[in-house]
Amino acid sequence: MAGDTNTVLVADNVPAVVTNLQSWLAEDYQVETTTDGDEALSLVEDADAALVGCNLRTAAGAVVAAEIEHRATAQTMAILCDAHEVDPLPAVGDSLEKPVESAPLLKTVDRLVRRARYEELLAECTTLAAERGAVESRGDAESNEEYETLQRRLNEVFTELDELVETFDGEDFRAAFATCEFGTPSQPQSASEHP
Repeated sequence: MAGDTNTVLVADNVPAVVTNLQSWLAEDYQVETTTDGDEALSLVEDADAALVGCNLRTAAGAVVAAEIEHRATAQTMAILCDAHEVDPLPAVGDSLEKPVESAPLLKTVDRLVRRARYEELLAECTTLAAERGAVESRGDAESNEEYETLQRRLNEVFTELDELVETFDGEDFRAAFATCEFGTPSQPQSASEHP
């Protein structure tokens, strides 16, 4: 699902890591980079995917990854951690161990971009369905060109969602449904954690 329209944020406190990851991603994605925590927080909203070092902090000392975890974009973030950092913050599903290798990086970014597209399509689906409902409530849906246009686009969105979901695995589904509680991200439980 790589493409020039997808933006990836690479943010880490080590400039060499940022440069290396950017070089691998630049061919397929628009890449925004920073080694500044405050700048990372300002750039993440416009990114389709984010790779964030677990040690990157804001000027006030906040852990950037933890700040992003509390946003709706948390499912499109992967944490970059060194092997000795056993308990990285925050506890999100996707992480990459430094030094990061090209193949796992590209696979992870593709996964994150697909999740971002899924979220976009769900939001569009909700809007279209509400607009279609408003037309239906007026009682003129049968002869209404606006209704037909909405229905056609809604069908296109459903088709794209179906195709996208076919590429999902268990991690993708856990990430997609981790934000079901009123838009607040939460860490999904594994099956072994249930009583």
